[in-house]
Order: sequence, then C-alpha cells, then structure tokens
Amino acid sequence: MKRWNLLEKIMLGAFLFWSAAGLIFTLSHITPDIVAHWSVPAWLEHFVVGCLQTGDPILILLAFANTHLHAARQWSPATARRWGLIILAAAFAVETLGAETGFPFGHYHYTDHFGPMLGVIPLTIPFAWHIVVTNALFVVRALFPHAPRGQEAALAALLCMAYDFILEPFATRAKGYWIWADGTIPLSNYIAWFVVSGSLVFFFAPSLANRFRADPRPGLILGLTILIYLAGRWAAG
Repeated sequence: MKRWNLLEKIMLGAFLFWSAAGLIFTLSHITPDIVAHWSVPAWLEHFVVGCLQTGDPILILLAFANTHLHAARQWSPATARRWGLIILAAAFAVETLGAETGFPFGHYHYTDHFGPMLGVIPLTIPFAWHIVVTNALFVVRALFPHAPRGQEAALAALLCMAYDFILEPFATRAKGYWIWADGTIPLSNYIAWFVVSGSLVFFFAPSLANRFRADPRPGLILGLTILIYLAGRWAAG
C-alpha cells in the first residue's frame, strides 16, 4: 500500500493536535472567562477564545477531511466522492425532515451553537453523519472482513447507534447543540439512527470486494471524538 501523501499527514496531524488541545482545555475547565484573566497579548487571548467558541465545528471538519481522505485511499477518489455525496445528501434530507416534523428521530430543534445554519440544521451535521457512518463501516470491515452485506450493515448500524448514545448527553446537555422537545432523548432517536445508517451501508456502501486495508484513522477518529464527548460530559457535571 502506498505511503500517505503530504496532505494526509498534515490533516491527521491537525486532527490529533486539535483533539489533544480540546481534551486539555475541557479537562482543565478552560473557558473564555478564564482566558480573559490570562496575562497574555490581546491577539493571543482573542485567538484562544475563538478556538474555544469554534472548537467542535472545527473538530468535525478535520474529522471529515481525514475520513474522506481515508475513504479515497481505501477505494478510489471517485468512489469516495460518490459515497460522500450520498451520505451528505441523505443526512441533510433526513435531518431536515426530522427537525421540521419530528420524524423519524423525535421532536427536536437545532441551535446555532454548532456552526453556521443550513436551513434548519447546522452545516456540520451532514459532515458528522459522514464521519460516523463511514468510519463505522471501515471498523466493521476491519473486524469482520468476510461478513455478508446484511450482517455488515447491521453491525455498522449498531456501532453508529452506540456512538450516538455517547454523543447525545454531550451535545444536548453539555453543549446545547440541539434541544429535545420534552427534555429527554426518545428511543425513536436511536431506532432511527440504526435504520438510517444501516440502510445507507446496505444500499450504497461500495462493493464488498473493496476490503479494508490496515489503517489507524477510523479507530482514531471514532475513539478520540468519543473521548472528547465523555470528557465534555464529565466537565459539565
């Protein structure tokens, strides 16, 4: 397998650096109010505060870039683009439907805390779907390289559902990125995650002939983002 190119190395390094900084700042309870009392130049204070305010959207974009670059290496750039467009379009459609009608996830609405809005959802949400579904698919193919399509889709869907189970308390209670109508996360949310992600893998994932090649990125992306969610939930009390 060819060595990583310079762009892959830079993007992975940026993701690892941003993840580490996020964990340190979160576990140290560093907030814009605390930064305001630092004895540092004004430009540095503004920079750090800006990073704190946009940290999670930037993390999502870095994770997305690494996910796409990895998919392009595993398959081909054209196949990765086609898969990515399907996931992004499907995620935008189902999330817009969900925010407008309450189906299939339950009644909720997004705030503007998670990046610029695209209609009724933040722009980062479709990218987050791509990150979760694509890396779940690659993890399943690494662990079960000969699983038939149906089992592969079910396993990937279970992993996506488990990921969302960890994400929800961080995103809703610690950060307020979206708000559930009755203040609780409905079971329908997790069922919908299973059905939608499993369907995307079953119907649209590139051929099983494209087997997983050893690469740390799927595990790193899922593992580090989960660690940040857990740290953020803990720091919020």
